[in-house]
Amino acid sequence: MHKAYIAIILLVATWLAPFAQAQTIDHVDAVFTVKYNNKLTDGENHLKIHRHQNHYEVTFSMDHWMSMATQTARFVMQDCQVQPQHYASSTKRPLKAEITQHLDFNWQTQTAYYQDNDTKKDFALHTTLYDPLSFFFEARCDLMAGKTQFSYPVIHKGKQKTHTYRVVGQEKVDTGQGTVNALIVERQRSSKNRKTRLYVAPELDYLLVKIEHQESRLATISASLKKMEYQVL
Repeated sequence: MHKAYIAIILLVATWLAPFAQAQTIDHVDAVFTVKYNNKLTDGENHLKIHRHQNHYEVTFSMDHWMSMATQTARFVMQDCQVQPQHYASSTKRPLKAEITQHLDFNWQTQTAYYQDNDTKKDFALHTTLYDPLSFFFEARCDLMAGKTQFSYPVIHKGKQKTHTYRVVGQEKVDTGQGTVNALIVERQRSSKNRKTRLYVAPELDYLLVKIEHQESRLATISASLKKMEYQVL
C-alpha cells in the first residue's frame, strides 16, 4: 500500500505542474484528494508552483499517516525548452529511515550529479536529461501542439530511463472544480500489471484533474483535484 500511494502522489506532483499553464503561469496552489482501492484516505497533498521571469520552482508536499514526502525542482524554461537546475526529494515512512535524493545539473561541465542515502553517480549531459518533475513542462507543450505521443530521458532513482506517454481517448471527469472534458494520457509500460492514466482538461488550461494508478492487481490508487488557485499572465 505504501509503494502504490507514494507512486500516485509523485505523479500528481509532476503532471499538475505543466498542465496548469496554458499561458505563462505566475503561480499555482492546488490540493488533491486520494483514494486507495476506492476508499478516501486522510491527509493533505499540496502542490505549489512559482515563477520569476524564466525561472520556475515546483514544490509538492504530502502529509499522511502512511508517509510524509516532499519534492522540489528548480529549472529554467524559455520557448518550451526546459533546462533543469536542481531536484530534491525526501520520504519518511513510519518506523523507517528517511530516504533522500538530490540531483544537480552543471551545464558548464555538462554533468549531472546524483546522490541518495547510499549512492553517488554522475551523468553526462551531452544531450538534455531531465529530473522527475521538470520534463513535464516540455511534455505539456507537446500535448498542446497536438502530439499524441511523447518521450523524454529522465534521471530517476539514480538511473536513466525513458518515460513515454500516449493520448488514448477522452472522458468527462467530476472534480472539485466541476465536471470537465479531459484527455486520457496513458504511460507506456512493459508490465501488464502496472497501469497509469492521467486525465487532462484543456478547458482548465491543460490542468491534470485526475490520475489513476494500478500498482498491482490488489492495489489501485486514484487522485482527484479538490481545489486550486492559480494565475496566468
